[in-house]
Amino acid sequence: VPTIAERHEIVAGQVMSTEVKCLRPVERVGIVYDMLKSLPHGNFPIVDTASSGTLYGTASRAMLCTLLQRRAFGQPHDVNNGHYHTHTDGSTDYAELLGPKRLSPLVQWDTIERVYPRYPTIDDVELRPGDRNCWLDLRPYANTAPYTINETASIQRTYRLFRTLGLRFLCVVNHNNQVVGIITREDLLPESLRDSIMRGRNAHMQGQGTYA
Repeated sequence: VPTIAERHEIVAGQVMSTEVKCLRPVERVGIVYDMLKSLPHGNFPIVDTASSGTLYGTASRAMLCTLLQRRAFGQPHDVNNGHYHTHTDGSTDYAELLGPKRLSPLVQWDTIERVYPRYPTIDDVELRPGDRNCWLDLRPYANTAPYTINETASIQRTYRLFRTLGLRFLCVVNHNNQVVGIITREDLLPESLRDSIMRGRNAHMQGQGTYA
């Protein structure tokens, strides 16, 4: 454990990145494609919007690129015959998507792993007109038991999890199992921990300044 972590009381919520890009269990192809194009992340949390954003699992970049390249998605009208509930604010309730029906063709795991370690990249994916509105059903492929840590957990415990299990990232959740952040190995480096402490001190000083 870094010395700075031993000297200061730091919790996971202080060092995590809150800019988390999540996918839904059944997601639009265009959203998945754009996310892979714009972000270098190796894994993405999958959250169940039907239950207020609780963690459903994670999806690896390699798996997502393989599914897109193999066109393992269903047509727009495959989702509940094209009918789903839309709220008055324009947002869509996708709870209907989480029924037992599979919404896209199933790619076997041996097919996905056969190309290891030369998985396709997002640059190998070419979308056809109309593909962006199709649905990618991630439920058969999601890691539904990813390692997580509570936002109130000590940084020592977080560090031990990374070292013991050889992790590259951890989803940070609150007491309702909702994703609130992501921690990577870089976030646990001494200089990153030092920055987290300084941010906390600055926020505290600014807070004191409001009581004039």
